[in-house]
Amino acid sequence: MRADTDSRLGLDDVRQVEADTSRFRALDYRYGGGRCADAVAAHRISASRLLARDCGDSVRRRLCTALADLTNLVGWTAFDAGRADLAHAAFDGALSLASAAEDDVLVSNICYRKGRVFLHHGRSRAALGAFRRGERAAESGGSPLMLSVLRANMAWAYAHLGDSGQAIRRLSRARAAFDAADPADVPPYAAFFGETDLMAMAGTVHNELAATADPSHAGAAICELTDVVASYPREMARSKAFCLTMLATSHLVDGDADRSVEVADSVLAGAASLNSARLTDRLRPLWAQAHLRRANADARDLADRIADLRTAA
Repeated sequence: MRADTDSRLGLDDVRQVEADTSRFRALDYRYGGGRCADAVAAHRISASRLLARDCGDSVRRRLCTALADLTNLVGWTAFDAGRADLAHAAFDGALSLASAAEDDVLVSNICYRKGRVFLHHGRSRAALGAFRRGERAAESGGSPLMLSVLRANMAWAYAHLGDSGQAIRRLSRARAAFDAADPADVPPYAAFFGETDLMAMAGTVHNELAATADPSHAGAAICELTDVVASYPREMARSKAFCLTMLATSHLVDGDADRSVEVADSVLAGAASLNSARLTDRLRPLWAQAHLRRANADARDLADRIADLRTAA
């Protein structure tokens, strides 16, 4: 990235930022944020120097959008690497850039990601606040797809709180918004959210409700997550690992320790190749369910293996 502040900024410069962000995003999906968080953050500093160069208003808005998307990715990879404070700081910077670009759809995506950090750390009410702000921005920007993303994640937050009624209602509204979305109008930062990911969110919500509200939700979670893990491509290795972890958890809640261990084995075997602190954290609910069932030798062994992996991490 050139640091020359004298030449006039053109669309080719902005397209390069967009291409670099796409390349880093692919690395994050496949290998985890820990593999590329530092590189993305360093690149964002370099790319931000483009703001000092002269350009027309339309190019300036597109640059602000490109830098907001890049900064959004800085926050997401920091989150995946276990750096929550850095993630929030990056998301706040991304929100400023997206607002300057008057890009409400990108604002909604940043709010979704900020909410996910809150949710990951057990701050369900704060997560709902971020998701609601994102929902308003998605409505303003006319993006049914981002409305679906936000409503599905609101369902997860309500499931965290044990509110099955609100969780199921939000899932239904997420499906309605998804069905209304135009598949030809998908920004790169939302391209991950297709039919498979919507089903993954449904499985996530039912898995959560099985722990917080009613164990009978485990059956629905198993059906949904089994289909999901068979659908994820190799490039979405981290997302598949998350779903396998929840699938193993739901099998335990459903009383099938043998199947739970079988599913968990594939996660634990591949955990080292995914440089993701989030994956290690997301093993905790599986450990908790296994620990509750320590009278079962398979469950006890699984709990001990997860504890060892978390200690090593």
